Amino acid sequence: MASQSVAGIGGRTAAGEARAASPESRRMVAIWLFVSFALIVEMFGIGAYVQNMNAGLSIMAWQPVSGVIPPLTHAAWERMFALYKTIPQYKELNRGMDLAGFKAIFWPEWIHRMWGRLLGFDFGVPLVWFLWTGRIERRLRPWLVTLFILGGVQGLIGWWMVASGFQPGLTEVSVFRLSVHYCFATLLAIAVFATALTVLKPAETRLPPEEAARYAGARRMAMGSIVLISIAIVAGTFLSGTHAYTIDNTFPLMQGRWVPPDYAALHPFWRNLFLNKAATQFDHRLLGTVAAVGVLAAVVAAIRADLPARARDAFLVMGALLIVQYILGVTTLVSKILDIGIVHQLNAVLLLAAAVWAWFELRGRPA
Repeated sequence: MASQSVAGIGGRTAAGEARAASPESRRMVAIWLFVSFALIVEMFGIGAYVQNMNAGLSIMAWQPVSGVIPPLTHAAWERMFALYKTIPQYKELNRGMDLAGFKAIFWPEWIHRMWGRLLGFDFGVPLVWFLWTGRIERRLRPWLVTLFILGGVQGLIGWWMVASGFQPGLTEVSVFRLSVHYCFATLLAIAVFATALTVLKPAETRLPPEEAARYAGARRMAMGSIVLISIAIVAGTFLSGTHAYTIDNTFPLMQGRWVPPDYAALHPFWRNLFLNKAATQFDHRLLGTVAAVGVLAAVVAAIRADLPARARDAFLVMGALLIVQYILGVTTLVSKILDIGIVHQLNAVLLLAAAVWAWFELRGRPA
């Protein structure tokens, strides 16, 4: 009897794993993850708009539950506005702002926070349902739960960033905390995207080891592209954080020179890399150009290497997004149109995702 019970449990377990590993279940889970990735990418656009509007400090409290409801009466609006008047940003930058002006910066930040809650709902509810119905393979369950927890951590990092702007003498959030917030969001987005690829194309469907070895060079170039794009993105967070796009709006020269004369204006020197507008803009230009050259070289090498169709498509998409990204960056700089800059930030995440896709398509199955 005991052996029959064990056999019954084993059969149910095997049946459950077979259901989780079925093409239908994998497709459903992958679609959910790709939708979550798309929502995170949209969050980058909302966050960029909030940052460019200097609207992030308009809400003075972190209220994950009650913060869903905005002020509904004139008295509630006045109380919220009175709180904002106590921080340096109002006193030094926006003194004299009326209630209508406050509402103009309040709503973008409220939408930003609501979108974060939407992300948690979009990820958490399907996750529970997929776990309950046995649609997720056992090996992925801890990782997906970890991703959900990391989404909550990102919310905490966001409030940690916002709180830095309430300190005496500061009129906006810390550049360093802004960079951490953006980079962590990028890692989270790419982790969700890569997980979707893993679900859609499990290990047993990847390239045979001998074929993967033949494309090792292209895979290394894809990894190199990931590194170069990531470095350029990190540099871009400091350009955005210092609002360095407001100066030296010419290309390719800055103040008539390749290297701006005030590159090392701050002391000690390391502060220029993060806080000097001229330096952060120059660094992003330089690193973005190096990344562009490296990615284009990878695309050309991939085309010449006669890669499998899906891998070739991934490299071509990466190349197309790179060209768009460079054009968006230069156009934002010379036009000073911030809406283009927002698209530039969105496209950076898509470009990094394309590089991850190219690398993923060349992975070999375990020996």
